[in-house]
Amino acid sequence: MSHILIVDDEPGTSWALAEGLSDDGFTIDTFSSAEDAWRWLQTHHSDLVISDLRLPGMSGLDFARRLARSPHRQPLIMVTAYGSPETLRALEAAGAVRCFPKPFPMDQLRRAVREALHRADVSAARRAASRRAPRSRRKAA
Repeated sequence: MSHILIVDDEPGTSWALAEGLSDDGFTIDTFSSAEDAWRWLQTHHSDLVISDLRLPGMSGLDFARRLARSPHRQPLIMVTAYGSPETLRALEAAGAVRCFPKPFPMDQLRRAVREALHRADVSAARRAASRRAPRSRRKAA
């Protein structure tokens, strides 16, 4: 079962996301700040992160950049009511796989979550297979 981490300072949004995604069988943890979520990620694993852009303290963009540099990188979906074209480009550069403007249809978010998790699984399987593959050696002539 996949785990999703939700970071949003609006309790209603966190609750709606958690309810909608837990109905699909995901386990969910929610945080109201990126700092708290980052501390949690230091000792726990998540398969995907959904974060708001505007957060108290560390912004969603800074959180995305930090996630992109972490050794246990997971897909990130950003949600925001304040997405300018420049911000969207910066989020993409920081590794966000999708960005949804608030409000958004829950079915589209669910689809994006499934797609991001599938791509992450495929990438992990490829990395594991390449580590197991025997390396060819050239014989000296």
